[in-house]
This record gives sequence, C-alpha cells and structure tokens, in this order.
Amino acid sequence: MERIGVFGGTFNPVHAQHVEVLKSAIATLQLDKMIVMPTFMPPHKNKAPAPATDRLNMLRLAVKGIDKVEVSDYEIEKGGKSYTYQTMEHLKSVYPDAELFFLVGADMLKDFKTWRYPERILSACMLVACGRDNSGVSDIEEEKYFLERFNKSFIKLPYSGKDFSSTKIRIYSSLGVSLQGVCIPAVEEYVKTHNLYAGGEYEKFIKKVLTEKRIRHTANVIITALKKAKETALDEEKIKTSALLHDCAKYLDPKDYPDFTMPEGVPEPVVHAYLGAYVAENVLKITDEEIIDAIRYHTSGKANMSTLAKLIFVADMIEEDRFYQGVDELRKAYEVGLDYCFKECLKEETVHLLNRKKPIYVETLNAYEYYINGDK
Repeated sequence: MERIGVFGGTFNPVHAQHVEVLKSAIATLQLDKMIVMPTFMPPHKNKAPAPATDRLNMLRLAVKGIDKVEVSDYEIEKGGKSYTYQTMEHLKSVYPDAELFFLVGADMLKDFKTWRYPERILSACMLVACGRDNSGVSDIEEEKYFLERFNKSFIKLPYSGKDFSSTKIRIYSSLGVSLQGVCIPAVEEYVKTHNLYAGGEYEKFIKKVLTEKRIRHTANVIITALKKAKETALDEEKIKTSALLHDCAKYLDPKDYPDFTMPEGVPEPVVHAYLGAYVAENVLKITDEEIIDAIRYHTSGKANMSTLAKLIFVADMIEEDRFYQGVDELRKAYEVGLDYCFKECLKEETVHLLNRKKPIYVETLNAYEYYINGDK
C-alpha cells in the first residue's frame, strides 16, 4: 500500500524547520510521497497572509531537489477558508488505496478537538505530531484524550526542531533586520526581491530613530510578546504596536519636544519610556490608552498594570538577545504563564537595581509592593 504524507500550513513564509520536518517524516514513516500544501486562507486567522502565488513559489524554491516531495496548489486553487477535513477527504478520493499521514505540530494537538469535524479528519488519515524546540510530543495526557474522544491515537514523530517561525521572518523583514540564519537563502532572496512583509508607517519611523542593534531588539520583543497572544486573548495588532514602539524614544532628546513634561523623580534609564509614550501619542497619533500606557511603563512597571503592559515589560526583559544571569530561568517562567513570569521579572529588576546601588523609581517600588508584597 502506498504511504503518502500531507504537510499543510500557511507557509507565510516557509522556513528551514518546515523542510527539516518533512525530511524527517519521509524517513521515519517510510513515505512514498510527501504532499506539501499551502492554504489559501487558514480558518483560524482573519488577517490575510502574503499572496498565495508568492507563498507557493517560495515553497517550491525551499523543497527543490528533495526526493519524494510534491508541492500541491489544491487549496490555493480551491480558494476560501481551508478546512483540513475537506482536503483530507479529497485526497482520500484521489488516493483511495493509499495510507495517508497528516503532519501537525505538537502544539496543535490540544486544539485539535476545536477543528472542523476532527472525526472526519481521523477517518481519512493518521495524525502525525512533531515537537518544536526540543520539547518533543506530550505522551500520556494527549494520547489518553485521543483514545477516549476519538478511539484513535496519533503517531509521534521523533523529531523536535528549533524554535524557528514564519513570524520571526516576517517581523525581521518588516524592520530590515538581517534574515541570515533564520531564512532559507532562496526564500530570503525571494522575500527581498518581491518586497514581501514590508513594514508600514510605524516601522519606517523606528528605522529612522533607532540603531541597528536596537531595531533587532525591538523585533525580538515583538516576537516574544506575540507568543502570548493566544494565552492572554489580546489583540495581536495591539501587542505588535506596543512592542514595536516601546523603545521609540530611546535616542530622542526631550528638549526637542517643548510640550513634553517629565514627571519629577524619573531616573535617566526610565526617561525614554515616558518620552516614548508622548511620541506615540502626539507624533505617531496613537489613540489607544492601553498601548500608550504599555510604552510608558515598560521599563519601570507600576501598580495595577494592564495585561498588555505586563506583557511588554516581560518581553523587553527576556527576548532572545538578552544575556544576563537568570534570564534563562525567566524564560522558563514565561512558559509557565505571563503573570508568574511578570512577578519573577519584577523581582529580578528590583534586586538588580539594589545590587548595583542604583536609585529605584517610585513606580517600580509601587509595583513591587502591589504585586510581590501585596500578592496581586
């Protein structure tokens, strides 16, 4: 019996780990064919990805020369929202005598029950789950759930890739950060040539006022913060805008803004946060008070912060280019949950300032009293 793998996704754009996953699946499952199929529009996203033709072209470039791989334009030609049950039933009709294997990320297993007609998907194929960032695939709980709910389990692919993401490529590209090492060279060239994922007004402003190193930091803060979009139920655009502009005044001079008034007692390292809030509101015309607040308190914190403000505070401290003693523990805390990590970050910042005998801003003290001593 012919064994056929199916690897679907937005591929917006395809990255190196996509390629490594399909190679691993071909070898492990002893596939005769691997069909890679970009969606036209994923059902769980409202924002349109890059044009379908571009995503298809980049995918073909990425898998060129890999044996047994076939890129399909079925969902793109079909148009509309792409539902897995429809695609798998279509492929089952095309290959009635084949055994079909559908690849998903391990993080999708928990949400599989929310997909449209999951039973019909499992009737047409065997689910294959692979991990990310050496996390592997959860064994006991997920298997137990699948057996109880669907009377069918899934295959665990013994491959855990690095935590590369299409989001990182898009954010880096929008800010002009080098894609070397995070993007397949042929895809990187395609992205540049076709000016995909270009930024808007705010990105242009950031590229004017920040250094190359600070722009990369900003990009990493956006990426880190967006990882908690689902957990926090925050709007992704609000997260992105807050993170994008959090350091917008890092190298600006308050004297150049005569209408700006600095509160008394703000220490020098916190000045850019207050000025950044002013610039966001008065220069960039941001009207969302929650975004402005997140920018203003991303360095100092304060009592009774919004979820968005806590998220930017944390992401600024733990993004991937931050290197200081204890940061790895804070990143592990982030995996546990935002609120837990926020408290740990607040403790870390306060201890750091005390150890260096630096003045602690009153808002940071208020935050410590509220969240740590007050256990909020």
